[in-house]
Amino acid sequence: MKRGHILAGVLLLSGWMGGCRDSDRLTSVGKPRPPGPTPVEGAPTLPDSEASQPPPTTQPPPEPEVVDPPPEPEAEVLDPTPIPTTDGVPGPLPGVYTDKGEAPETDLIRGLVAFPIRDRDALEQRINDIYKPGGAGFRKYMTPQEWNAKHAPLEKDITLVTDWMKSAGLQTPRVASNRLLVQFVGTVGQFNKAFGVKIRILERKSPQGGNDPHDVYGLTEPIKAPTFVQQRVAAIVALDLPAGVGTLPGEFGQPSTEKPDPINRGLTPQQVARAYGLDTLYNQGHQGQGTKLGVVIGASFRWKDLRAFWKMFDIEREDPKVIQTMEPPVTRYREGTLDVEWAAAMAPKSEVIVYMGPDARNTSMLFTFNEAIARGEVSVITTSFAHREDSEPRAVHEQYGASGMMAAALGITVTAASGDSAGVDTPGSSPYVTAVGGTQLKMNGMTVTGETAWYYSGSGISRTFTTPEWQKGIVPLPAKRAVVDVALNADTGFWYTWLGVTVPNTGTSFSSPIFAGLIAVVNGARSEVAKPQVGWLNSQLYTLPAVQGTFRDITVGVTDRQYEAGPGWDIPTGWGAPDADGLLRTLP
Repeated sequence: MKRGHILAGVLLLSGWMGGCRDSDRLTSVGKPRPPGPTPVEGAPTLPDSEASQPPPTTQPPPEPEVVDPPPEPEAEVLDPTPIPTTDGVPGPLPGVYTDKGEAPETDLIRGLVAFPIRDRDALEQRINDIYKPGGAGFRKYMTPQEWNAKHAPLEKDITLVTDWMKSAGLQTPRVASNRLLVQFVGTVGQFNKAFGVKIRILERKSPQGGNDPHDVYGLTEPIKAPTFVQQRVAAIVALDLPAGVGTLPGEFGQPSTEKPDPINRGLTPQQVARAYGLDTLYNQGHQGQGTKLGVVIGASFRWKDLRAFWKMFDIEREDPKVIQTMEPPVTRYREGTLDVEWAAAMAPKSEVIVYMGPDARNTSMLFTFNEAIARGEVSVITTSFAHREDSEPRAVHEQYGASGMMAAALGITVTAASGDSAGVDTPGSSPYVTAVGGTQLKMNGMTVTGETAWYYSGSGISRTFTTPEWQKGIVPLPAKRAVVDVALNADTGFWYTWLGVTVPNTGTSFSSPIFAGLIAVVNGARSEVAKPQVGWLNSQLYTLPAVQGTFRDITVGVTDRQYEAGPGWDIPTGWGAPDADGLLRTLP
């Protein structure tokens, strides 16, 4: 990325790249299925947020988001993003973003300014040394303090930019712990004056079928700034309506802790542990003790739901610790609830830390994801608040990648849901994030009877990131970063509790927290024999045959974009389904 030119990017993209984004989307957990048998009896759809009205008992499948047809698989190696990199602000797009005119200058805004990593080449070399088995620097992870001293943007640069923004009337209430992001708040008029633009109000068609559209901010012209600002910043990576204000509603009622009946309508934590080798480690006394597991979410959850879910499935564990990264949330989402329920269930003796932003918009999710990494206090992080890569400005992808780079240096495993659209999502497209795709798992009681690629497993070729060196052994060689890396069940329903109701549901939103919990258990077992945490997984997954050999190879199935599973690594399922005991035995 060339500094000094970033803010001059063209913000209105054309064709299928659009300016469309899913930054407000909670990854779907109820996609319609392709033709064929349904492995689990259908479950009622619950509202995504506590403020939503429950849908009628019977409703049509979610209406798909209106975007241009996806490109053919072989065309996905192309990246049409204009150079210089565009900022993270959408423009009008027919059927997705409707321009409603200029925003009133008195309206409130919030957003993020991104700053580049300092001495990035040296950081890349350090990461290579950290993950080279047998090398002198192998698994000698950096501390947050060392990373900041060598690679964080200089404090004087942050001060120059924030002082300039304050002179325009904007306030900068939060600077990320690693100084890669600065939050700003103010009015539309103040932003317009500072950056020489006119903010527009865009009506955003909801990516969630049946939900009402909502307003977002957008631009139809390039952002401008003084040269000394352009020379120091990477991009404006978010421009949003302000966070909601008010009080989080109290928790009503008491959810049942009785097991669902019939229990075979959904998968239980015990079945999932058996399917992916965790029960072997449990039987050896490894349940994640001594590890810290991070879950990144937007908005809040109900404590009663978490506790009831764990109790009904005989899971004894401590409550999670919550780190509120920004403004306090005033609502709850089912996405964050299921993420915490399942990650914590898989590693019952781990310390779970929930990094909570106020909502699911880019300002909240980018800052919270980055802060979870920058604090450097957990060994593994999961997020299922995904964004479609082909509909997000490139600057958003790159910011997730920059944060992921710090995670690799600190020895933090970052996992992300690959999405439920059969396309590529971010942050899973980052080379420093392990993208967890979806399978269809079939079980008879506690016995796995089959596993195939899921029709909607988010997967494909990134439009942003070049082919990593460790992925160049794939045949045929992808022109850019290919996803996914691993895969777990996303199609046979998982039980979860939301708003006091326990039902089965589906999606890679479950796959990522389950895999993160699995890694937390592996890390706990390693710590008992004085081995460091496994850290960034991707380079080891693609270069160590012993590690690859522990995965259950998924060789059957095809996605909606006609990517097929096959022997060895493949786009829909990566290396296949993990085995916790195998990873413990083979990861160096």
